[in-house]
Amino acid sequence: MKVQYKILVVDDEPIILFYIQDLLASVDDYIVETAESGEQALGILTAFKPDLILLDIQLPAMNGYEVCRKIKADNQYRFTKIIMISGHARVNERLMGYEAGADDYIGKPFDKEELLAKVRVFTQLKNREEVDQIKGDLLTLITHETRTPVSGIIGCAELLASDPTLSEEGKELAGLIAKSGQQLFQFMKNAVLLCKLKAGMELHFNPEPVSGMLANVINNLVEENVDRHIRISTDFDDSIILLADWPLLINVFKFVIDNAFKFSPESGIITIKSWQTDGILSVTVQDEGEGLDPHMQEQIFDEFAIKDVAHHQKGQGISLAICRYILHYHHGSIQVAGNPGSGTTFVIKLPLPPIEGIGEHES
Repeated sequence: MKVQYKILVVDDEPIILFYIQDLLASVDDYIVETAESGEQALGILTAFKPDLILLDIQLPAMNGYEVCRKIKADNQYRFTKIIMISGHARVNERLMGYEAGADDYIGKPFDKEELLAKVRVFTQLKNREEVDQIKGDLLTLITHETRTPVSGIIGCAELLASDPTLSEEGKELAGLIAKSGQQLFQFMKNAVLLCKLKAGMELHFNPEPVSGMLANVINNLVEENVDRHIRISTDFDDSIILLADWPLLINVFKFVIDNAFKFSPESGIITIKSWQTDGILSVTVQDEGEGLDPHMQEQIFDEFAIKDVAHHQKGQGISLAICRYILHYHHGSIQVAGNPGSGTTFVIKLPLPPIEGIGEHES
């Protein structure tokens, strides 16, 4: 079934209303309503629920800026797109429109193709944003609803695995159930974090020594992988202090170093280094694993689009995508290098604050 977008046109000139309505009627994707004043437009909103509003600035009684502000102040219209219309091409009018919450601007007289193009782009954008929100909400709901039963499965499996009366094969199977449950639980947590990152998060920055944070991550992962006898070689600059949202950023180091553990051979070596050059922190994580095809070096950071089945099998489906989002929030970057059979090296870069300004940014 074809989607039909609802468009509300607000202008006090009947000829303009007729022209736009007639133009949009030529495209069967749109259902159009009109209003000749701001008050009338606000009255139509609740019942009509437009996807897009074409809003004239020069309206009687209540101008377009006021109407725009009232609409944007109502959370139920947070996805509704507003294009301001004006008979003047003044920069200050555009700026005032953007400040009021408008998404775009078009001047009179209209170019027919430009108007249709803007309408098409912004109705599709509104639909995409709503779908993304629904997906995020659904994923969060699923995660919360399944957390308790998954925790129950993990707990029971761990209890079975420690039962001295159970056979060795039974203990092994119970351990496998517990491990699989933990992987599922971690994936759900990662999926919710990814949704939050995409929706926008407020960061709280504090200074911490990078070497200490890396050491904590390494110690925890070594303990989790003690039976694999993987050796860690480190070379840290202990003087580096990084201003970051550490509860968030620490996930980057966890995911990247955990990735090295997952793909390292038995008794392999993981080399982790940190240093600073020209105000930039660099952290490298190198493993002796199976390496990576050059064509995969960008794709592994794509959410849900990874074609490397091996990464999915080892639980890396979205964790590296999360790393890129978190680093973007911190104005940093992540890259990967390596060829099949020669291991993989991840390179993380982050800007360092001036030493004298660190204390001023604590939250």
